Amino acid sequence: MKHLVMRCCAFVLLAGTAAAGVAQDVNPWNGSWKAEPSSFHYEAATFSIATDAKGYTVTSGGGTASPEVVCDGKPHTNAAGNDITCVKSATGYTVSTSKDGKPVSTNHVTVTGSTMSRKMDFTPADGSPYSMSFVSKRVSGGPGVAGVWKPVSFSESQDTGVLGIEVTGDSVAFKETDSPTPISCNLDGTPTKVPVLGGTMAVKAIDPHTLKVFYAGDDGKVRRENTFALSLDGKTISETDFTPAPGSAAMTLLFHKQ
Repeated sequence: MKHLVMRCCAFVLLAGTAAAGVAQDVNPWNGSWKAEPSSFHYEAATFSIATDAKGYTVTSGGGTASPEVVCDGKPHTNAAGNDITCVKSATGYTVSTSKDGKPVSTNHVTVTGSTMSRKMDFTPADGSPYSMSFVSKRVSGGPGVAGVWKPVSFSESQDTGVLGIEVTGDSVAFKETDSPTPISCNLDGTPTKVPVLGGTMAVKAIDPHTLKVFYAGDDGKVRRENTFALSLDGKTISETDFTPAPGSAAMTLLFHKQ
C-alpha cells in the first residue's frame, strides 16, 4: 500500500492497559488486520513536467523544480551519487537508476491521451524485487508528458492487504501489507532504522486508541506521517497516511480484525 515510497512499522504498548494487569496476548492491537478495498481514498497534489531538447524537470505541489533529467541514453551522476540513464520514446521515458554499478530502479513513463502511467521496478540490495504503479490524469498542457498532472491511484506488487501486529513488552513485531517479513521495533519513540528502504521511523502514542508514526529520510527530515486509530470495540483500525508539502498527499484505509 504505500509506498516510494511508502512502508511503515510501528505500534505502541498502551501504558494504561499494562498497568491494569491485562495480559499482552489480549492487547487490542494484536492480530491480523484485513484491508477493506472499498474504503481506500487517495488525494495528492498536482505536479508539473517541463520538457526541452535535453530532457525534463518535475515540480511537485508548486515547489522547486527538480534537477533536470537528461535523456540522451547515457548515465549522468546526480547529487546523491546515483547514475541516472534516461531514454526517450514516442510515448514517454524510461529512466534507470544504478548505484556503484548495481541497478536500483527503473521508471517506465507512458502517456496515452490524457492518462499518464508510471511503473517503477525496484531492485533492493538486500530484498526481493518489487514494483509500484501510479496513474495520473492531465489537468492542462501537452502534448506528451509536458503539462500539469493529478495523481489518482497507485498500487504495489507486494501488497497483500493484510497487516500483522504483535506487541510484546516494550517492542512490537509489525508486518505491513507490502512487507514480506515482520519488523521488530522499539516503542519508546526513538528513531529506528528501516531496512531495505532506508531512513528512520519514530512512534508516539497520542491516546490509548491513537498512534502516530513519523518517517524520516537519512537526513532526519520527516517525509511522511501515519496515524492509526483503533475503534473502541477493537474491531477496526483506520489508517491515515499523510505526506507534507511540496509533494502533498493523503491516503485513508480501513482494516478489519480477522
